[in-house]
Amino acid sequence: MPHRGKLPNILFYITLHVCEDILGEKGMFSILKYTGLEKFIDEFPAKDLDLTHNYEDFTTITTALIEVLGENGAGSIMLEAGRRAFDLMVDVAPYLFNIEGVEPEKIAPGRRFEEFLKIYKVMTDAASNIFGDVYTILEQEVGLIYEISPCYLCEGLRTKNAICYIQVGFMAGAAEWIMGKKTVVKETLCIAKGDDRCRFVVVRPEE
Repeated sequence: MPHRGKLPNILFYITLHVCEDILGEKGMFSILKYTGLEKFIDEFPAKDLDLTHNYEDFTTITTALIEVLGENGAGSIMLEAGRRAFDLMVDVAPYLFNIEGVEPEKIAPGRRFEEFLKIYKVMTDAASNIFGDVYTILEQEVGLIYEISPCYLCEGLRTKNAICYIQVGFMAGAAEWIMGKKTVVKETLCIAKGDDRCRFVVVRPEE
């Protein structure tokens, strides 16, 4: 059954550690005091997949980062958090998104994008069991189009620009892991800036 209003600890763990790496301990302390999340000052969330913390905790942190660093500054932190989230998931919990046994190095070079599409559909089915039936996958000539509505990453946020950098980083990490090359991922629609859904495009790389 999908959860409601909860996110895996690992998302908070990675986000907070990336923030601390960039902002330093004093900067991170200030952000946590600013947001009223002093519970994370002495101990970050566990490095596991338990569903302990609310959406509101996550969006409170991202809102504070945007207010303090601006959308671009906060975006770079969240983009790196998304990439690290994917890498860590592959290392410690591949079962979460049903990718046990996937061996990207054995995929034929000319088939890598097609295999990425197949594998990401499997991952999306698994994600739906955790987060609910909020995903839509579309295939077009440009590549993979991935839509989320509602979106837990920007729930309650209001921004000028698309802000779901964690999802962009996660998808880029997945695409690059499978295809073995840098891949362009863009968020073209975002609920936080007034759109009715969040839309991500994984651009088909040249073979």
